[in-house]
Amino acid sequence: MLSFFQTESPYAIKIEAVDEIFQVGKIVDGFLIGEEVYLGGMAILKKAIQVDTQREVLLKIPRVGKDQPVENLICFETELTIMRSLDSPYVPRFIAGGNMALNPYIAMEKVPGTSLESMILIEKQLPIDRVITIAINLAKAIQTLHHQEVIHLDLKPDNILIDQDLQTYIIDFGLAHHSRYPDLLAEEMRKGIGSAPYISPEQIAGVRNDLRSDIFSVGVILYEILTGSLPFDNPQTLNGLKKRFWSQPIPPRAIRKDTPAWLQEIILRCMEPFAKDRFQSATHLRQLLREPEAVKLTERAHRMTPLSAWESFRCWLKVAGYEPSPILKSSTIYEQAPLMVVAIDMSSGNVEMFERMQRAALNIMRVFPEGRISCIHILGNTPSFEGTREIDSTSGIFRSHLVRLMDWAKPLQMSIERISYHVLESMDPATRIIEFARDNDASVILIGASKEIPNRVVPWRSIMTKVVEESSCSVHIVRI
Repeated sequence: MLSFFQTESPYAIKIEAVDEIFQVGKIVDGFLIGEEVYLGGMAILKKAIQVDTQREVLLKIPRVGKDQPVENLICFETELTIMRSLDSPYVPRFIAGGNMALNPYIAMEKVPGTSLESMILIEKQLPIDRVITIAINLAKAIQTLHHQEVIHLDLKPDNILIDQDLQTYIIDFGLAHHSRYPDLLAEEMRKGIGSAPYISPEQIAGVRNDLRSDIFSVGVILYEILTGSLPFDNPQTLNGLKKRFWSQPIPPRAIRKDTPAWLQEIILRCMEPFAKDRFQSATHLRQLLREPEAVKLTERAHRMTPLSAWESFRCWLKVAGYEPSPILKSSTIYEQAPLMVVAIDMSSGNVEMFERMQRAALNIMRVFPEGRISCIHILGNTPSFEGTREIDSTSGIFRSHLVRLMDWAKPLQMSIERISYHVLESMDPATRIIEFARDNDASVILIGASKEIPNRVVPWRSIMTKVVEESSCSVHIVRI
């Protein structure tokens, strides 16, 4: 594993393996750990009892260790940040969150209901009146998210709970985007991610800040619960995913004759490949679901057969060189709450540099009381072969560096809404710092420079020099 430097950081602290922390019968932060109720690809759900209230809750714990991808930790941090900020009756209430070093978990209320996926497996096609009710309630739930500047980006039947009154609850915000917080997944994964059957075309193209992506997913979900089929199947390759850029699904009315024309119009419009052609808000979608007479019927409503080969080819030509629809972006947040990227090497062992960078960060934040900080550390690479211990695994190494960054930032006393931590992997640290700052509209980069350890990109050029020369924002250099 390479980094800026190779000596051990004085900020390193010993961390216990996640599996050892959350064993059944232990008490963690006042929660009595119970049995596992769900094992997902990125996290585990366990029952727990809040000791002081005797209330039953759910704990979500990231999967860390051998063969576990780094995405698990990134998604956990994303969900923890977003759930802390959310206030919606259609999302499980956030109760508490654990420290990444000592006990990473999210404690949330246990909401009633079963997953929409379970309903589909049992019934395959839901009655039309129930489809409409679920659609109305789902649009309302999404509306509350979008009003709080949260885009879910992973809406699917597995992440929607339905109670006996058909009220919907949305869970799993590991892939979500919040406009006021740095997007960890956009910064660190830098590729389209989501669930293959439900992901929008612009997500495939790497766009994560368009709320209309959730509208696309709603269309896929409604199609599935109405027809019992997926409109674009379940592709496992990039070319398969891109088929939704130009293909049209079999019209719902061709599968299910009792589908109202207005409902087909809504569903197919939700799944338009260009976001500008969909409904532009969940509010508008909900309004039309409640007032079908207001739905303007187009040729979508009257489709009864799939496209011919010639028509499919014409659609393919139309979207060749697909470019996502433009997003109107407000500059208000950028001006009132500028982002400062602190590029700090936690393995350098340079205590004087750490302390000077802390003082510099504090001074800059005094000028911008609503400003935000992203602390980043660059790894050159991770082990080719993982050990059996968590600390010897890729995800374990990332966790340990995240903890070091958090420990360095403690003297800043920043609220959790104003600071984030990122471990990035790159053999070219300077370029990665520049890209990170650019992708997040950073106002300033704070970086250290030492004559003793010059951090050369090439013999005649340092990392600091490259960042200064090529960054599109201001660069504040801390020298020793």
